[in-house]
Amino acid sequence: MSIKKISIIVCATAGMLASSFASAQVYVGGSLGQSDKGNYCSNSTTCDSKANSYKVFGGYTIDKNFAVESSYFSAGKTSINSGLALGHSEQKKTGLSLAGVYNYEFNEAFAGFAKLGIARVKTDTFYDTSGLPPTSRAYTENHALYGLGLTYKISNTLSARTEFEVYNPKTFSSRGASVSNLSAGLQYNF
Repeated sequence: MSIKKISIIVCATAGMLASSFASAQVYVGGSLGQSDKGNYCSNSTTCDSKANSYKVFGGYTIDKNFAVESSYFSAGKTSINSGLALGHSEQKKTGLSLAGVYNYEFNEAFAGFAKLGIARVKTDTFYDTSGLPPTSRAYTENHALYGLGLTYKISNTLSARTEFEVYNPKTFSSRGASVSNLSAGLQYNF
């Protein structure tokens, strides 16, 4: 291949990349919500599977419809009482996620999005069983992540955002319970 042809290919590729980066946009945000840890409450006397949650996220829009987004999240702390002699336990889940996002604009103000990705979730569990010293256990596992949401454009740089997400470990292993999260927050576009 001649140097002239290589130069033309390099220039054309650089031009396409420059035009895609020119339309690209970085965004950051945060949200608060409530998580539900699925079947965490089976075989318990009293249990609260719901907890306050929060998330901070950042993303990169590739074009009008596609983005890549990562986040740090906390699904909060849940507790369970198993009866008179069995005692009490608490569980806290935190994690990091990476997802592909598909955006669809309904009109100038409202847009919807769907996401699919993976989350690395750490579970910390504390056990206080009657007659035994308190113990704790921690493990980390991969979860499939999927979700749906809506955004409402407040200004050119600020949007309100609400979403429903599910972190499901069954895709990668046979143990663990899925966690669902409903949240609302703000997104700032640079």
